[in-house]
Amino acid sequence: MKPIELDTMLGYRYLSGLDTCKNKLVYTDTLADKEKNDYTQRLHLLDPENKEDTVLLEDRRIRYQLIDDEIYVLKNENDKYLETSVYKYENGLNKVCDLPVEVNKIHSLNDDYFFVEATSHMDCPDYYKSSLEEKDKYHKNVEDNKDYLVLDEYPFFFNGAGFINGNRNSGYLLSKKDCSLKRITPYTMDIEDVQTDGNKVYLLANDYQSMKKIWSSIYEYDTDTDELKCIYKNGKIYFRKIVMLKGKLTAMGSEKTCISGQSFYQLTDNDMKKIYETEYMFFNSVTTDCRYGHGRNNMTVNGNLYILNTIDERSVLNRFDGEKLEYMTDFEGSTDDFTFIGDDLYIIAMKDMKLQEIYKVEDDYKQITSLNEEVLKDRYVAKPEKMSCFNIHEIRGFVLKPYGFDPDKKYPMILDIHGGPKGAYGPIYSHEMQLWASKGYFVIYCNPHCSDGRGDEFSDYISHYGSTDYDDLMKFVDTALETYPQIDKDKLCVTGGSYGGYMTNWIITHTDRFVAAASQRSISNRVADFYYSDYAYDVTYENGIPRDDAAIKLFWDRSPIKYVDNAVTPTLFIQSTEDYRCPFPEAVQLFSALKWKGVETRLCGFKGENHELSRSGKPLHRLRRLSEITEWMEKHTR
Repeated sequence: MKPIELDTMLGYRYLSGLDTCKNKLVYTDTLADKEKNDYTQRLHLLDPENKEDTVLLEDRRIRYQLIDDEIYVLKNENDKYLETSVYKYENGLNKVCDLPVEVNKIHSLNDDYFFVEATSHMDCPDYYKSSLEEKDKYHKNVEDNKDYLVLDEYPFFFNGAGFINGNRNSGYLLSKKDCSLKRITPYTMDIEDVQTDGNKVYLLANDYQSMKKIWSSIYEYDTDTDELKCIYKNGKIYFRKIVMLKGKLTAMGSEKTCISGQSFYQLTDNDMKKIYETEYMFFNSVTTDCRYGHGRNNMTVNGNLYILNTIDERSVLNRFDGEKLEYMTDFEGSTDDFTFIGDDLYIIAMKDMKLQEIYKVEDDYKQITSLNEEVLKDRYVAKPEKMSCFNIHEIRGFVLKPYGFDPDKKYPMILDIHGGPKGAYGPIYSHEMQLWASKGYFVIYCNPHCSDGRGDEFSDYISHYGSTDYDDLMKFVDTALETYPQIDKDKLCVTGGSYGGYMTNWIITHTDRFVAAASQRSISNRVADFYYSDYAYDVTYENGIPRDDAAIKLFWDRSPIKYVDNAVTPTLFIQSTEDYRCPFPEAVQLFSALKWKGVETRLCGFKGENHELSRSGKPLHRLRRLSEITEWMEKHTR
């Protein structure tokens, strides 16, 4: 049996965008292209009964939607103007129209109109109806000012989107008769979610100038009256999604913080009344580096709402009928995407330590595709062994044994910490972990306090950040050493990304038990990070923002760099220059402090990459990142 190699990932196929068209499945698979240092996507039409799988399109990136049981493809083909070409697939691509906007999504509305979400710019909000002369003038002004960055709004950038100062996600009616556009939202409104219902469009939106509000309100547009009105002025609930459930407008959100568990609310008598309360987030937070592309998070079918969420160490699909939640999938692994053909449920899933495949959900899970069978054939895939410890609550996790494991030998160990903090680890395939196991390491990973899937008390990071979670991780390491005497206690390593990077920084400034650390896309100074991270707007800090002495002290006390005098562990930093979630200076600060202190350290920065480097960065960059970490660990353990 062969080990997993660094470049084995170049053969992985990432499945996403599962949908239904004329009783067949539509999906994309994405494959890394090492020569182009990019990705290739293929759009498939799959008959699940006879497993006939036809590739319809192949391109660098395929943006497609299913609208009224037809496949539409969106392309940005015009380099000179802001324009989106819309194609319909009928035995090939057939152009429907060119729209003078940057389309984000098209929704089916009624017999006369589509509803279009598109990016507009405050410096030219009516670009879509400008003359060519006016557009040329606008683009000349953009070119003349490309060397200057002017900020007058907050938030002004976002990870993966770059600088968004002045941008809005606007709403338009698109005529089915002549493809004409009509803007229906004010210049200042930013749409966050959309639901259509006959002649009405419901918008979860934030209307602001200069400073975006924390709470989004709900608006209704009626095509019959051509009127847009606010039907719920919000000031207390952090909404994430709106849906139509049994003819009633239903929202998902929380009255606590936007990262607390979400509940269901319905609009009744001009107020949002809670109809069902949960302590869980409604999305898949089970972490892996083997996904690419986007999946469906929720879907309304036959009056019921189907939605993904994380329970314990697995992601499941739930059905909500307005009164209760019911599991539709429940296995050790991850449900990544889903759709229906009639009453038949199909999912993209990671189960049985396999990479993504499509399954039909029956009494069991019938595998429909085998796109990733060959790449892992005859290779060593370490099976996760469950392990737990206790610290206030039970802390659950997993252990991977090294390739060629011999119970009479000693092996180095890597503790891997997930991001979030409301991420979660489960028994699913991770390339980096499998590589390290194949390289002869024990790999251990767990879900400390702050993780998703265990309810609000467990995941309350306000109470646990940099305290209980640290104790959890250290106790998990202690338990691993007790349970597996083959682990060499003198060759322990630690790594993690995002929140895991923060915890890596916290660990090296609070203990000397690790011989090497790799801190990825991390935070070292929480006071500074609050003001230049894109997530500060999106998170409510119950203890305020760091602008008075008490709040500054709270944030500083939980900043790893405060404790840098304790650090002795050789530490590698991995940070991307366009990471606006955990910005580049966060690594530079602690790297510089360690240098001044004389601790062995190295910083590898990735130009042009963002917070998603390990998951969707360019293939050669992902290989370099993983080789940097692996070589750093080997340098200090071999």
